[in-house]
Amino acid sequence: MGKKQHQKDKLYLTTTKWKEVCGHIDDTGTRLQRVQFRRLPLNHCSLSLLPVEDTVCTRSGEIFNLTHIPYLKRNGVNPCTGKKMSSKDLIHLKFDKDDQVFNEDFVVR
Repeated sequence: MGKKQHQKDKLYLTTTKWKEVCGHIDDTGTRLQRVQFRRLPLNHCSLSLLPVEDTVCTRSGEIFNLTHIPYLKRNGVNPCTGKKMSSKDLIHLKFDKDDQVFNEDFVVR
């Protein structure tokens, strides 16, 4: 009746078992998972990461400041994605801050 069934039981955890069960192994995969993703606020430029004044937007949703558009005219590509794009593809936006809400809620008109 199974005399050797517990022969492979170890009194310690191997690194693979520790990684699978506990998840406390300090490797690059878990380090990258621990980095928290912070979304860029709606009123910030995708290139300079600063608040925008003259706002333009692409169809895919990247928001740029109008001062960064000469790059688009020179190179003819979207600076975020690298795909071909022209200045005709940009949409001008106007942000109005809602006075009734105290946090960073914006209305696009």
